[in-house]
Formats: sequence, C-alpha cells, structure tokens
Amino acid sequence: MPPNTSSSKSQELLDRIVDSFQIRMLWKDKESRYIDCNQAFAEDAGFSSPAEVIGKTEAEMPWIGEQAVYHLKTDRAIMESGEPIISFEQELNRSKNRKSWILTSKMPTRDSQGQVNGILVMYQDMTFIKDLEKAKYQVNRAYLLLRETNKAVISAMSEDQLFQQICHLVVKHGYKMAWIGELRKDEAHTIEPVASAGFTDGYLDNIKVSWSDNELGRGPTGTCAREGVTVVNQNFLTNPNMLPWRESAIQHGYQSSIALPLKKETGDVFAVLNIYGSEPDAFDDDESIKLEELAQTLSFGHGAILERKQRFDVLEKSVSALAAMVESRDPYTAGHQSRVANLALAIAEDLGLDTETCTGIKFAALIHDIGKIHIPAELLTKPTKLTDLEMSYIKVHPEESYQIIKDIPFPWPVAEMVRQHHERLDGSGYPQGLKCDEIKMGAQIIAVADTVEAMFSHRPYRPALGLDAALEEISKQRGVSLNPDAVDSCLRLFRKKNFTFNQSAV
Repeated sequence: MPPNTSSSKSQELLDRIVDSFQIRMLWKDKESRYIDCNQAFAEDAGFSSPAEVIGKTEAEMPWIGEQAVYHLKTDRAIMESGEPIISFEQELNRSKNRKSWILTSKMPTRDSQGQVNGILVMYQDMTFIKDLEKAKYQVNRAYLLLRETNKAVISAMSEDQLFQQICHLVVKHGYKMAWIGELRKDEAHTIEPVASAGFTDGYLDNIKVSWSDNELGRGPTGTCAREGVTVVNQNFLTNPNMLPWRESAIQHGYQSSIALPLKKETGDVFAVLNIYGSEPDAFDDDESIKLEELAQTLSFGHGAILERKQRFDVLEKSVSALAAMVESRDPYTAGHQSRVANLALAIAEDLGLDTETCTGIKFAALIHDIGKIHIPAELLTKPTKLTDLEMSYIKVHPEESYQIIKDIPFPWPVAEMVRQHHERLDGSGYPQGLKCDEIKMGAQIIAVADTVEAMFSHRPYRPALGLDAALEEISKQRGVSLNPDAVDSCLRLFRKKNFTFNQSAV
C-alpha cells in the first residue's frame, strides 16, 4: 500500500509544533533512557538536536551526580505508583555549568494494555522569575534593614552599642557577615574591627587591612576609607584586589562584599561598614543604594550620639549638683542619694532592663530627695523621733521634688519616678496612695534601694540598723508593699553577687 502521506504530514507538523515549544519536553523508557525530546530540551542539555539525546542515560547527561540521582529517584517513584508529580521546583545544572531553576511535571506513559512503559517530562525555565524574586528580596531586606537602623540610631546611648546592634541587624536580615572597622592614625594606617556579627570564626582576628595605598589597602575596605566612596567586590575568587584575603574568605563562605564609608560632618571617613554575601554578585545597584542610605544613617547616628553624650554629660553634672545641694543641708544623710542610685541601677541591670531605662532610674534616684530642700533643716537633723505633725512635713518632699523637676526635659519619666518613690504596692505609701501597676517600675526599684540604704546607714535619731536588718525588712515586705522582683534582685546582689555600698558612686 502507498504510504499515508496525510498521516506523515500530520506527524511532521506535530513534531514542528512540539519543537517550537519553549516548554522543555522529553520522553524516557522504563530504564530512564531518553527516547525522544524537543529542540528546547536538547539545547538546554548542550546538544544541537534531539537526535544527539536519544539513547542516552542520566549518567551521560551534563547534570551533576546528585541531580542525576534525584531524576532517577523520581522516575522510579512515578513508574512504581503510576501517579504523576505535577509542578515541583528544582535546581538544574544546564550545559556549560549554567545553573537554573525549573518548574517540572512528570507523568507516566502507558502501552496499549495500560501498563506503565516510561515517563513524559515537561519543565519550564523559572530562572528569570527566580532572579526577579531574588532582586525583590534583596531590595526588601535592604529596606527593612534601613528601617531598623533608623530605630537603632534613635535609641542608642553609645557608639559601641550602636555599631554592634547594626552588625547584628545586618546578619539578621540575611547577609553572611558584617563588621565595622575604625580608621587608626598609626604608622600602618590600620583599620581596626570594633564591631562584628555573623560567622567570623577567627576571620577578623587574623585580618589585616590598611587605608594606605598599598597591597593591604587596595581592597574594598581600604579603598572605601581612602576615597570615601562605596566599593563593591562581587567575587572574592576573581577580584585581583582581594588576593590578600581570598583564601580565608573562601574558607569562611564569603563570596562577595560591599564596603560603605561612615563619615563625620566634615566629610572625613572615620570608619567603614563591611557587609559580606554568601554568593557572588550579591550586591546589585538597587541594593547598594539602600545600603548607602544605611551608611549615611549610621554616620548621622555617630554624630547624634556624640552630641547626645555632650548634653548627657552636662545633664549629669547638673543633676549631681542638685543632689549635692540637698545633701549639704543634712550632713547625716550625705551620700544617701548616690548610694541609693548605685543600688537602684544595679537592681535595674540585674533585672535585665534596657540601658535607656536603667539610666533614667539612676537619674531619678540621684535626686529622689531633692524636695527636702524646702523642709526646715532642724527637722532633717532632729536627733529624736519626729512627731506626727513633723512627719507630715517630711512626707511632702516627694511632691515638692516633683514640682521642682517636672519641667526639666528629661528623656525619661524622672519626675514621676521621684514623685512615686514612697508609694507602696498595698496603697500604704504617699503622697498619692498609689497601688501596684499604678506605680512606675523605676519608682518601685528606688523604693527597695531607698529602704535598704536608710536602714543600713546612721540617722540623727538612731544608729545604723545594719545590712542584715535591712535585708530582713525588705524580705518581710516582699509582695506586700515592695515589688517582689526588685526585692529578689536586691537580695541576690548582696548575698550572691557581693554588692556593697562602698562601690564607686554613680
């Protein structure tokens, strides 16, 4: 019989259509040997035509061993179950070691009796979409990092604290490692690491970087410091300027890095922020721009902290002068406020309160009795027990203290803590008779410290009762009139951590 030309033409048309698909298609027999494929798949595998693929096994394809094993494993699972696997993502090593992401579906093929006799595989290249997702992720993480950096700058009390916090934030948001190096004016023009986070494992201990124009200064960090510009190293392996640090960086999993200048108001570089990636080409233009904003924010934070520290020093001296003025009228209680502040700060730190809160508690304790400036000196120094009327004058001092300092713009609720330091959990305190959570935690801590110091020290009307009596008293009042956590902390400080009132005053 003559050949069925209509049928052969239809098959030829179908083959051309299949070959034109950008979706990769291939067929395997029961032994996972390739029996056909379309042109797109052949080119992916590094062949010029499907004919070169036919008859090959997975071991003869340009995949790495692990990928070939994975392909065979899924092939067998489908042929044994007879069930397809639809739309699963996997990484593929294409020809010339190009890596890509593919979305794959595998379906069993069957003979005329319905028995599984092979597999049909279709996959779509998802690399472009993955690249877009990666770019979006990189820009998003840089944006989130910038937002958290702004918060850190506002709250930081010291440059060391700020630098360390920023390094931790960098690593938290998916970068491999971060460190900040300050420029030294020694003979070698050293850049010394002062903060870091991430998997360093000795890397920074042995690193030598200079901001001179020499071999140790021509890498990203040195160039950034010297020229005051952002420097991106997209690949430790191929960048010739990375030679002094290449071997160690590769061993630690660092593939790329970016160096960002931190500048003073004058424009001079004082430090460099270094961020490391775990893959080559980790820092594209959009991400670099966001990270430059981060560096500018960090530079601003440096200046703000210096200015804040100057204002803080002035504030601290003013508060100390106020405290000294009060104590000059009562020689019997000289040093009382400083000792209470010392203990209150220790309790706050022992309880794990943040640095800002601890500092505010210290300041409030330093001037908690400032209202006594309005109490007649003869009452403060009276050598006998006060009458009820005289005691009523004394009880006015927390409110007087509040009125004196309420308009001072402290960055903490100092005035309220001072006003409340004689309030008690059970409402038995003064001047407002507050209870429990109505009393600020700082005031509750000062109350414990004030009670202990008052009983520990001499008073005009009695000798010192001693530390043991003071600790016994706060134990009795634990959870009744005094905060139980603050009492426990105070007991712990004296009995287990060797705290003494002879420690340096704050």
